Amino acid sequence: MTQTTQELEGLLVDLAKVASDEGMKTLAAEIISERLPALREGRVTVVVLGEFNHGKTTMLNALLGAEVLPMGITPTTAVITHLKYAEKPGVTVHLDDGTQTEGKLTNLPALVGSEQTAEPRFVEVRYPAEILTGNLLLVDTPGVNDISRQRVEITYGYVPKADVVVYVLDAGQVLKRSEIAFIRDRLLRDNRNRILFVLGKIDALDDDERTEVETYAREKLDELIGAVELFPLSAKRALTGSDPGFDAFRARLSSFLDERKAYILLDSGVSGGLRVAGMLRQNLAIKRRSYELDQDELQRRVDAVRVRLRSARKVIYENLDRIDETVSGLKMTARHNLREFTTHFAEALPREVDRASVAEIKKYLPDWISDTYRSWLEKEGTALARELERLAEEVIETTNANMAEAVEDVQDELGLDRGALRLEIDTLTYDVGVYALGTLGVSIALLSSVLVGGLVLLATPLLALFVKDRVDKRVKALAKEEGDRAIREAGARVEEEMVQVIEDYGSRLKAFVEAAGDRLYQQIDEVLHQVISEVAGADVDRVALDGDAAKAEVRVLEITHELKRLRTELTE
Repeated sequence: MTQTTQELEGLLVDLAKVASDEGMKTLAAEIISERLPALREGRVTVVVLGEFNHGKTTMLNALLGAEVLPMGITPTTAVITHLKYAEKPGVTVHLDDGTQTEGKLTNLPALVGSEQTAEPRFVEVRYPAEILTGNLLLVDTPGVNDISRQRVEITYGYVPKADVVVYVLDAGQVLKRSEIAFIRDRLLRDNRNRILFVLGKIDALDDDERTEVETYAREKLDELIGAVELFPLSAKRALTGSDPGFDAFRARLSSFLDERKAYILLDSGVSGGLRVAGMLRQNLAIKRRSYELDQDELQRRVDAVRVRLRSARKVIYENLDRIDETVSGLKMTARHNLREFTTHFAEALPREVDRASVAEIKKYLPDWISDTYRSWLEKEGTALARELERLAEEVIETTNANMAEAVEDVQDELGLDRGALRLEIDTLTYDVGVYALGTLGVSIALLSSVLVGGLVLLATPLLALFVKDRVDKRVKALAKEEGDRAIREAGARVEEEMVQVIEDYGSRLKAFVEAAGDRLYQQIDEVLHQVISEVAGADVDRVALDGDAAKAEVRVLEITHELKRLRTELTE
């Protein structure tokens, strides 16, 4: 362990001790259970991002040197996957209800897709791959454009915590508008100096196409970021043999980690320490002001603060009700629009069949059904996205304003100058990334592409009947009858999925809003509860209590100064 690392560890230990001595157990636990273990173990996290079906899992398998993760559209696509080193392969599925399911790697799709009492929160895959040695954690994520019954909120939650980000582009559809928006508005915020770009699936292009696509990708990324590290490669070829582009990427990733590991670990530790130190100072300010008040006055003010906090929470509940109301209305609208479309679609089918030749019916009818639904879903999804995004932005803005008012209420009731007390408000700033413009619209488009596969299957019996029957009139009659059935069955399935998308979005938004309020209000209330307990009794020495808090405040300021010095040294 380097001298700087030892110094940082010492500062974090001291910070945890101050928090513990002052009764702030939650802050102490954060350092002890999260910050210190990450620093001591030298754990580095590499998060792999990219849109759905861009080859992230194939690339990870190539890094592992074997087809460890199921590829293609499988249940695992929907779940965050942690890849860690172990001598013996194994899988642990962590469920939303806190329980775990152990299993074998060969049974991974079944473990994730089986009926559980709760949905998988993330999957831990252990495997003896060289790339994973040295406490490296590789994270495979759902597509950043895919929030249809997926866990994109975790994908966005992981990005700020990533030590290195690998962003996978698809050479066949490089840098779509949704990707550019995500990279510009979400990814670049805190990650500019730790991103590697992969241009995958180049085996699908000829040499001229590859040159053209690579040039375009570099120029476009240069506009967004500046010069980038971009690696054109074929993970598919690397899995079955070798690929020079992939070899170059793997070597660069290893050297990148080797070069930056010490900095990454120290920077992460310093950042975490500064955040906890800031919260400690804020809570100590509340305590010291409270010690100045006599018992009755303190209790009166604490009660008044709690009344204000309860009042502030009403805004949270109002927002939750508003989300429920809006989601309910959007579901009704989506159902109405879809059923109306399905009816018109089915009514139009006979006319289209009559005007087409038998050959055209046999060849194109299933595709026509699929393409018509796809087109409608993309248009409807965009409109749906705008409504849900507007709801999210308005609700989160209201929540943030409400929490700021709650902080001012605490200042007023305790007689603190506004600005003297700066409680850190967790404003969901990064979580809002889940609702990035266009995200849901692209998700619905993706949903349509997945559903279209099912629609084609529904239409397949038609094709089989047509091939067997050579009588034109009979073929057309079958087309009308079976086509109508396929359209209506497809409509029912699309309706179920669309409603689920809307419900899931509303549930996540409610969870974000509620959690934000809970964190702030609980933090304030815990400090007030502790102060009331400390000053209870006639023989309490308030001067001594204030003196202890003052010493703690001084020590936190000293630790903060030292942490800032370490940060300055890291960036020089």
